[in-house]
Amino acid sequence: MREELVVIYQNGTVTPLVRSDEYSPSVFGGPLEAEVSGNRFARQLHHIATVNHNQLPILSEPHCIREIPLVYGLFYSGCMLEYTFEQGNIAVQSIEPEEPTENWPYANFPALLPYVPLEVGTVTAEPWEQFLRRAPNLPGEQPSEVVVLVPPPATLGFSMWGRDGDAEGVTIVFECSLKERRVAAYNVCS
Repeated sequence: MREELVVIYQNGTVTPLVRSDEYSPSVFGGPLEAEVSGNRFARQLHHIATVNHNQLPILSEPHCIREIPLVYGLFYSGCMLEYTFEQGNIAVQSIEPEEPTENWPYANFPALLPYVPLEVGTVTAEPWEQFLRRAPNLPGEQPSEVVVLVPPPATLGFSMWGRDGDAEGVTIVFECSLKERRVAAYNVCS
């Protein structure tokens, strides 16, 4: 079984994205091709993933979204980030904390995450109550139309949170409103 690098939940369906051996419009990491506006950042946001509608038809109807860019402030301890997106643009509405934390999540953390093409893995039906087991401390009720989890990768040759954080399963959560084209991002841990 291939590692689930990005896990998407919508309408009682879990769609995992796994490493692809071919080019794909959905990717983990790599450079962020969207322009970021809003808050001024002492350190840039990380491009965590891009989810493309070619692999997830749920994005096409009824909102006609080409892709969802998933960004996060990995240099900001306990980051809570809200942004809106349009094709090629991300407008940051808020970020906490406003300043990066020195040596966070650990010294010499990469400014760019490894680029990995993604493809759809095995899609399954799953109620929210069962999906909650995939990450500790998720809300008891589904918080948005689409919820995306990015657990710490074990097979990409880098540590997302350092040895202790990865071992605790610190997971980035993206709550996505397709209608508003808005994303709230934060992390949960055990």
